Amino acid sequence: MIVQKTGIIEWIEMNHKSIEELGFFQVLAHMKAKAMSEEGKRRLDSLGFLHDRDLLVKRQQQVAGAVDLLIGGLSLESFPPIAQTLESLSDPIKQIDCTALLDIALYIRAATHLCQAVHAEREDDSLSKALHSLMSKELSPALLSLQRLVHETLDESAQVRTTHPRLLPLYRQVEAAKTERARFCSQFIKSNVQAVQSEQEALRDGRLVIPVRNDRRAMVQGFISSTSQTGNTVFMEPYALVEMNNNVVLAQNQIQIEIARILKSLNDAARQQRNSMLSLADQVGDLDAIFSIAAWVLEYQAQMTDLDSNKIKLKSARHPLLGKKAVPITISLDDEVKAVVISGPNAGGKTVTIKTVGLFALLNQFCGYLPASHLSSLPLFDAVFTDIGDEQSITEELSTFSGHMKQVGSILGKITQDSLVILDELGSGTDPVEGSALARAILEYCLKKAKLTLVSSHHGVLKQFAYAKKDVINASMEFNEHSHMPTFKVIQGLPGESHALDTARHMKLPLQVIHAAEQYLGSEAVEIGSIIKDLERIRGELKQKEEQMRSRYLSMQKEVKDLELAKLKVKQKEAQLRSEQTTALERFMVEKRKELENLVGELRREELTKEKTRCVKSYLKSLEDKVLESQSIVEEQQNELEGLIDVQDEQLQEGMDVLCGSSKRLGRILKKQGKNKYLVAIDSIRMTIDAKQLSIPRHAQSNVSVSYHSSAPTPKMVLDVRGLTLSDTLQSLEQQIESALVHGMSSFSIIHGYGDGILSKGISQFLEKNRNIKGYRYALPEDGGMGKTYVEL
Repeated sequence: MIVQKTGIIEWIEMNHKSIEELGFFQVLAHMKAKAMSEEGKRRLDSLGFLHDRDLLVKRQQQVAGAVDLLIGGLSLESFPPIAQTLESLSDPIKQIDCTALLDIALYIRAATHLCQAVHAEREDDSLSKALHSLMSKELSPALLSLQRLVHETLDESAQVRTTHPRLLPLYRQVEAAKTERARFCSQFIKSNVQAVQSEQEALRDGRLVIPVRNDRRAMVQGFISSTSQTGNTVFMEPYALVEMNNNVVLAQNQIQIEIARILKSLNDAARQQRNSMLSLADQVGDLDAIFSIAAWVLEYQAQMTDLDSNKIKLKSARHPLLGKKAVPITISLDDEVKAVVISGPNAGGKTVTIKTVGLFALLNQFCGYLPASHLSSLPLFDAVFTDIGDEQSITEELSTFSGHMKQVGSILGKITQDSLVILDELGSGTDPVEGSALARAILEYCLKKAKLTLVSSHHGVLKQFAYAKKDVINASMEFNEHSHMPTFKVIQGLPGESHALDTARHMKLPLQVIHAAEQYLGSEAVEIGSIIKDLERIRGELKQKEEQMRSRYLSMQKEVKDLELAKLKVKQKEAQLRSEQTTALERFMVEKRKELENLVGELRREELTKEKTRCVKSYLKSLEDKVLESQSIVEEQQNELEGLIDVQDEQLQEGMDVLCGSSKRLGRILKKQGKNKYLVAIDSIRMTIDAKQLSIPRHAQSNVSVSYHSSAPTPKMVLDVRGLTLSDTLQSLEQQIESALVHGMSSFSIIHGYGDGILSKGISQFLEKNRNIKGYRYALPEDGGMGKTYVEL
């Protein structure tokens, strides 16, 4: 049975096989690889699956907080392994070495940084608040003191520092003894040149010795410690040097004794904080496990699941173990659905699909994140039971029918109303008739006992059973009729064919064999297959129409948006015109008010005359004229605003009256010059104008045909003005420009000669001020130089 303690489900041994078949342990291994501590890895193993929704929401929020910190750039430090060290500290006799002591200090330092990162000051609604309960806000002062003590005592190579206050005088004593010994050796060698073999003393086993010639060793009073390989040299310690070497050794031994005492005191300090270290390791393990899950979430782009929903809704679900080969799976089941029968071609993805759902059920209750689109959801199951004969793995031996039945029997005896059951190739491996009957009976039993059952099968009996039951649906794996290959996409509500004959054709089996198989299959089965194919075809057509409708809907949305924008522009223009008109009227009223005051003053001061009467009438007439003028302008502007419509390129036609530019001058379209470009006649001038600068008057008729004639003379390609006065030259040039514009000429040249430069300068000034001129330049030297000017309209 399943044991539940405070919402944590401890999966029983039988379910270990199901979890392994679904690939959860492989996913867990990926998470453990991201852990920064051994405690984090062990905590991942013991996290378990949550069946209590509140506890799962809490864990999901913790993972969300860790994800937020990692996205924000948090970098975690590695934690050295200290479990064995803490075990050794439980024995009062055992002493841990310098490396273990340094690991404890590094562990405390890494934990301090982690604690500071988790509890750093952030916004009030920061997601990281969910992590605060996993680690105390500050480490205990005793642990921090232990860390400082270890770092002050040991260097980075895990050796006691030579500058330690208790070792510094001892090292000085050693150096003094060594200095005295070296001085003696130097003086001895100088005094016994004939007896020594070398001018330099030697070091043997940590003691200085004098190299003496073997044939003259009697000249030296002392002990022989060793000889050279040739025997020509003996290494001797004179009696005085023996004592000096002993003094050095004793001083060095004193250092080792003091180091042992220092390490003993460090061991005692660490042993006193063992319980605090165990508690810290638990906190680090809890946090590290959550951060490991968060790192996995970021790598696989997993999204938070909707734990408030109890529906099965997986959108673009990607199996994390398939990597880039994973085909996104989309499944959405109504609340009343309790079983799904998945059918389709071999190697079409049936097993992967049901394994994906099973694995996602485990991941959902492990961390609340799935490699799927946002707000996917799954119910909470108390257990997941599987019987998967994965024929895709050539390394595994295929199970026998009896083995499958034994597994299924065990599952049927343990399922509850909150269980998920996954049965792959149910009823296979035995007689088809008996196997299909047994498969239907098993499925009916699971419908009564389990929360959800997923079955993959080729049996037509199960497909028909799914059609007859409201709480069971068919699903199939899509098959490409043209390539005769599966697409690995799930189609809900439609049973799938096995496509055995199609696969056989694709594998180049003899046609005689395939035709015989079709005859043996029987007309009824072929007819069912045709019906399924027709349903698949209709589904494809409906999907295509749905895409067309969506495209049309988006297009209409854009049109509505454009119309709203045009309406807004008209309103803005209307407001601008009203504002301008109001300003003009205000200025007019100010002027007329002053004029009225002056007129009234004159009438009061003097007698009324005909001249004054005429002034009064003239004043009143000016007011009346201004009112009529303002009304006329307002009506004209209103008609203009109401008459304007958005112009599309396809609405413009030759011979159509249009309003051109911001001044809205009336013109006629002569012909289309290119994409969104039109040749327009405005009075006697022809211009090429963009369609965006054209608008259609409200009463314009697109079917009016207009023939355009101009009285302007034909322009010249070369205008020769030599011998003319400047005024005649400019008059000829003005006529040339007008004729060129009317007849659509884009450029011409002027021959004016050199002379005194009067014509050249005058023509340049005229062209500079003419708004129809795009540019002008002098000719090249070989073409006339500064005596000829090219003009571009």
